[in-house]
This record gives sequence, C-alpha cells and structure tokens, in this order.
Amino acid sequence: MIPSSLSNDDLTWEKSRQINFGVDLGFFKDRITLTADIYRDLKTDLLLAVQLPAASGFNSSTQNIGDIENKGLELGLSTINFNNSKFQWNSNLTFSANKNKVLKLATGGARISNSAYQITEVGSPISSFYLINKLGVFMNSAELDGAALQHPKTQAGDLKFEDVNGDGVINQSDRKIVGTPWPDFIWGFDNSFTFGNISLNISLVGSQGAFTYLDAGGSLLGDNGVQNNPTLTDRRWRSEADPGDGVMPRAIRSNYAFGFGTSSHFLFDNSFTRIRNLGLSYNLTEGLASRLRVKNLNAYFNVSNVYTFTDYPGYDPESSTTGDNVVNSGIDYLNYPLPRTYTVGIKLSL
Repeated sequence: MIPSSLSNDDLTWEKSRQINFGVDLGFFKDRITLTADIYRDLKTDLLLAVQLPAASGFNSSTQNIGDIENKGLELGLSTINFNNSKFQWNSNLTFSANKNKVLKLATGGARISNSAYQITEVGSPISSFYLINKLGVFMNSAELDGAALQHPKTQAGDLKFEDVNGDGVINQSDRKIVGTPWPDFIWGFDNSFTFGNISLNISLVGSQGAFTYLDAGGSLLGDNGVQNNPTLTDRRWRSEADPGDGVMPRAIRSNYAFGFGTSSHFLFDNSFTRIRNLGLSYNLTEGLASRLRVKNLNAYFNVSNVYTFTDYPGYDPESSTTGDNVVNSGIDYLNYPLPRTYTVGIKLSL
C-alpha cells in the first residue's frame, strides 16, 4: 500500500466560536408561527487537504490552513391555512442563506490550490472555481479582429474568453474566480391536506445561485462527433447565418478553441426546484374497519424524487463526486442520478 497523503505531525483540532440571535413568534393563537435565527460562526485552524506538487510524491496533505467565517440567516414559517371538521391544510416554509469567506491562510500565501478547478483564497468563499472565463462565441469573422485569441487558428464559431491580464493572449494566466459551489439560498415548502379520510402531502425543495463544474464536459459537450451529446449542443454555432445561441461553439475535432480544458465553458448554474416527495393515504372508516375486525387500516402511496426543474445539463444538480468534501465540492463526473422511488403499502392495527 502506498499512502497518497503526506502525514502532518503539527495538526491541531479546529476551533469554533459562534454567535446566534433568534426569535420565535406566534400569531392568531399560533395559527401562524415564525422562527428566525441570525448567526456568525468563526472557525480557526481549519482542517483541509492541501494539494501538493507532484515532485513531493504525494497528492495532498491535511493542514490547519487558517480561519473561515460563516454568517447567515435561517427562517421558518408554519401556518394552519384551513382547519374545520371536513378539511385541513397546513404549510411549512423554510429558508436559509449562508455566506462563507476565508479570513486568513496559514500556508505562507493568500491562496492555495484545491484542485485543477478550485482555489481557496483570502477574501473569497472556500473552494471557489478558478477558471478561464468564457464570454461567449465568436459569432462572425469580424469579431476576431483585435480580439485576444487562445490559438492562431481560432475562427468564427470558437469560444471567446476574457483577457483578464490584458496581454492580448488567452492562457492560464487569465484565470479568475468565476463562481462558487455554495448557493445564495436554499428553501423548502411542505404542504399537507386532509379531506375526510384522505390525506395528501407534497414536499418541495430548492436551491439558487450555486455552480457545478461538469467534469465530464469534455466528452458530453465536445461536439467532436465521437460521443453522444446532450440536447443543448443542438444550439451550437453552425455558420454566421446560423450562429446558434451564442453559448455553444461549433463542432470541431481539434482543440483550437481551447474551450475543452478547464474553462468556465463547463461551469453551470445548478439552481433547481425539486418535488421531493408526494404522498397520498386513505384511512378506512371506523364502520368498515369494524366489519373487517380491525382497529385501523391505512392504505398509502408515496413517490420520492418526483421531478426536478433545472437547466443543469448533468444527471443531478445536487451531485458532487467528492460527496461532502468541502475542498472539492461542486465537481460532477456523471454521478449516478437520484432514483425515483414508488412505495405502496398498508398499515394495519388488529
């Protein structure tokens, strides 16, 4: 066995200091209840796996890299919308917004490299995407005049990138922070309805503002005629008369466009709204239950992961190849999608 991580005898425990201000309110005999919490969490001596040069013989080393701040707001609203002998309707809404920022690095510089796609830098969120920034597509030959090019053979239909340092050439020196894997906010909305002996429950969840790097984009979006492509490549540039949507470049076998490397061409907004759960149940009436010689009988039908509304081209907008690892969060290499599950059952009390 060969270790991939360099040991570190100087490691210490992370330290955390947190301040919270919260309030709980009830109105109209608690038919409406509101909870709110504002917080600031400061972590010092943060533990992260830092990427090492290949010459070291190791991939990474776990280090106490510095300090990070998390601050945000959490809200919860519960309402009893209708409540009478025949019909009841209850709702529960949750909202959470969090911002994180690196305050200090203990690695001797203001930036560390998490991977080929991400960095951790003082003043920015942890694991920010650090890539060449795609501006669009050269729609015609005239747009090439005086433009910063990534290859001498760049032509109309190829990707256009931002010349960050202004030297007239597009290369790795033009990388910048172009997004983070952390959402601006997340939310949930649950509703339960009861009409007589029938109950219906609907659960929605959503996320807004986070980004995911589609690591398999070179294959899925390559437009090289070798692999099958998702439908969004059908909007590609074909000619100056048919330039497409200005986002997808022309089909090409060679890498003239320098767009099939680590650029924001493969970085996508993963905002979504998901119908997480749908449940329908029926309680047998007391009369029928008595005739069947049972105390209670409940028949139910449930569907989880009903449908996801998103523009993200991968299988699942929440997927991350590294799981909960914050160092490389938001990188998707065709993770297996969430299954849709159907459940039918009966609960019986004798």
